[in-house]
Amino acid sequence: MDQSIEFEPFLREYLNLQEKGASKSGGKKKLKGSVSFLKASTTTLLHVINESEKTSYVNHINNFLGEDPFLKNFLPLDPASNDIFNLIGDGVLLW
Repeated sequence: MDQSIEFEPFLREYLNLQEKGASKSGGKKKLKGSVSFLKASTTTLLHVINESEKTSYVNHINNFLGEDPFLKNFLPLDPASNDIFNLIGDGVLLW
């Protein structure tokens, strides 16, 4: 079986099946930690980062990871540029 399914439709169906199972057993079982993002049509998350926040992150990364042997080709980052986002996008740094 070589079929794949996206996570969100899978989770939606899983929660529907749990709900049906709870109603068949006669209990009004509330799902623990029900997933709020499923109520929206999309799971897009937007976080706005201002320049001073970005500069603080970049300076922190430069100071604490500047001597890392793996990152020596990538650091130091310029706080005025968006290089940090490229490194995060490439998976070199994890936010």
